[in-house]
Amino acid sequence: MSEVKSVPTDYGRSRLTARTRWRAARRGKRDGRAGIGPEHYARQLERGLRMALEDLRSRFVTRNAAHIDRVHAESARIVTEYDHRREDVPAALARFGGWVSQWRTEVTACQQRGLALAACADQELAHYEAAWTRARHRAEVRARRRARREAERRADARGEPRPEPPEPPDPDTAGGVIPAPDGIWTGAPDWMLDEALVRRALHILEQRIGPAAAAAGRGERGTR
Repeated sequence: MSEVKSVPTDYGRSRLTARTRWRAARRGKRDGRAGIGPEHYARQLERGLRMALEDLRSRFVTRNAAHIDRVHAESARIVTEYDHRREDVPAALARFGGWVSQWRTEVTACQQRGLALAACADQELAHYEAAWTRARHRAEVRARRRARREAERRADARGEPRPEPPEPPDPDTAGGVIPAPDGIWTGAPDWMLDEALVRRALHILEQRIGPAAAAAGRGERGTR
């Protein structure tokens, strides 16, 4: 059985490509005819999505390594100036706040891209399940017709009355689920800001400019 290959290369911006929709529908039709439940396809999509999200975050961190290094270096400077030398360096603090703000903006954009991939995976599963449900229903109808014809043939051969057609069973419905992305993708955009020095520098920033501004990482870039 083929593996799902559509995450993330066949996904556009928060939508599926036509090829992905076609492939999901074809697979749903095939599995519905064969009586294969949708859970297998959902698990494949979940694995593919998890790998895509891990790759997306890894590439983001690698691409922005210099930026986060600046944030960490400036954090060490802020802590040294305020906690050890007891000096006020507002320009350095503002510069640090600006870099944190930019970092959080970039992280937010990456998070949105990750959530878009998750939305695409959900859309793909929905296309698969729609095709699966149609194919499963048609397969059940054909099976009931064959069973009825066979029962009527046996009754005719024995000279017995033809049996009443049985009540149709409730149609099978698809039930695959892809777990939502974890808090890395839905929480605050504070990736790589959990080191002790960075947390202390952010606390100093909050004390100097207020909680709301510090949360946004606001600040003018200074020279000292």
